[in-house]
Amino acid sequence: MKIPRDDNRLASASGDDYEGLINENRSEVKTRSYNPITNCFLTMLAFVQFSWIHHRTEFILALVLAGSVSLAVTGVIEAYENGQNVNVRKHSFSRDYTDLKSTLELKLGGVDHWCLDGSDSRCPQCEDPTHPSSRSHSQHWGDTYVRNVKLAKDYLSENPAGVDVIFLGDSNTEARVGTFKGLKGEGNLAEVLTKSKHKFEKLFKKKSGGEYNGLALGIAGDSSPNLLWRIQQNEFRDLEPKVWWINIGSNDLLSTRCSEEITIMGILRVVEELMAKDDGAIIVINSILPVAVKSSMSLEGKYIHNKYWYSINQVNQNLQKFAKKHPGVKFFDAKEILTEFKGHNLYMRKEMFVDKVHLSVDGQAALAEAQANTVKNILQKKSENDMKVDGNPSKSGDYRNSDSDGSDASSPDWWTEQDYDDFLNFDIDLDGSDDWL
Repeated sequence: MKIPRDDNRLASASGDDYEGLINENRSEVKTRSYNPITNCFLTMLAFVQFSWIHHRTEFILALVLAGSVSLAVTGVIEAYENGQNVNVRKHSFSRDYTDLKSTLELKLGGVDHWCLDGSDSRCPQCEDPTHPSSRSHSQHWGDTYVRNVKLAKDYLSENPAGVDVIFLGDSNTEARVGTFKGLKGEGNLAEVLTKSKHKFEKLFKKKSGGEYNGLALGIAGDSSPNLLWRIQQNEFRDLEPKVWWINIGSNDLLSTRCSEEITIMGILRVVEELMAKDDGAIIVINSILPVAVKSSMSLEGKYIHNKYWYSINQVNQNLQKFAKKHPGVKFFDAKEILTEFKGHNLYMRKEMFVDKVHLSVDGQAALAEAQANTVKNILQKKSENDMKVDGNPSKSGDYRNSDSDGSDASSPDWWTEQDYDDFLNFDIDLDGSDDWL
């Protein structure tokens, strides 16, 4: 009860007056208004003051924890890690290469820009994508090329029945014969290369239980003009596979810093060179594999800025469109195999890579199995068309013109549960050189 302001009134009041004074004071209390916002603010201020005076250490730690949780939940930390302030330049080009019919249409005069950064002068190592180029100045490249020639010769003599598929590419292809830059490596690298070779032979060597015979001819660091040179020099020693499998283009973007347009021209120049052989073989263009720029292996999404992924996607989309318009050419998309979504963001599967670029044993195994399934579909279609030709001579026997699996050669049900080797978590020493793919 509120004490009346006039104590004398209460002392001299009779019984009725006393009740009246009490009711009057109650009315004053009920009618008085309180501001809840002000009360809340003053309460918080009092709590902060009390905590600062009596529990200063705990109060500071609580503030740090609250700030850290807020930064993590809002994505600010991930944004910083992925370089939010890095300006990811997105360039485009107007020319359509999907209807290309001949190498004569690959004209450099209409190129929008040569370099990945949108310029024409800041990529001195970017070469003419229409002309072959060797890397004879590199000893490891020359040694590996000679080794590949020997592999092809030995393969021809040891397998008179021929080869079903030849894989042409860079480091991830070279790993399938157990080497990197022509060497078997040491320590963890040697273990990964040995197991990668074993996984490949298990699927593409009939003597080892594989359903098909396959040969991998890759050289770490090769770009499209380098592969073109190797093809023109008959690296595969007149082997005639039923399927040519191309996995090239990463070094065009990452090492020589060529633009997306130049990279596309280089890959299509290789495709046209193989098409000119007119040997009835299917040509499969493997998508350029994902590349990470941060340890989180992020590719795209909120607060994610991968300076290569946009360019890789642009090249892959154009190659896929090209394949759809050209019988005998297929496009194999490895995105579903090697990437995964976490929420709305896309990441590379860490177990599939030993670093930000190179495939792990698991990655090699998963990719090789998906490729084996695609080769199986292609060769089964060929066999069906051959049977049609035998039954009706008027039918065309060129299985490249058939509508096999569509131009997208990837299979959605590529994954089967296997007892893969444990993931080896280490980084390959790239020794600072440019030929690291």
